[in-house]
Amino acid sequence: MSQRNVLGTVYDGIPAPVTAIPTGFPTTEGSLLMALVLAVDEAADRADVDAFVERHRFVPRDQTSRAVDSQARWTRERDGRVSVTFLADDGVSSMLIPVGPEMDRWAALARTSGGTVAVMMTYGVPADLDVMRRHLGPQGGPYWHLSVGCVPV
Repeated sequence: MSQRNVLGTVYDGIPAPVTAIPTGFPTTEGSLLMALVLAVDEAADRADVDAFVERHRFVPRDQTSRAVDSQARWTRERDGRVSVTFLADDGVSSMLIPVGPEMDRWAALARTSGGTVAVMMTYGVPADLDVMRRHLGPQGGPYWHLSVGCVPV
């Protein structure tokens, strides 16, 4: 897994091909859960995906993930880009998402909602927001997730 630039987003050490989808989901408490979905294409090596989620302590959808247990953080850089860094004992994986109105809104909502976001990883699910919402919904399919806290710049 090497560094790649896909539609302006730079991925380093993340299984490929992958698309980052910024979104949010309503919760049963009436708040908003901000999420960054990493939709890994089925062309990616499944062993790479499994190694990535294990190395960075992602958990399956039926388990609880806490930001305090994770070594991943996100931040809004001074130039407006959003960076997500996944630390592990054997190295670092990261992604840098370019400036744009969609990321501006996502980052603002994420910070207003407390700063912690869910990074969700799917495998073999099309990177289409409607398909993804059904897959990640209550009756949907498998995914891994990790709570990622915000580090202010």
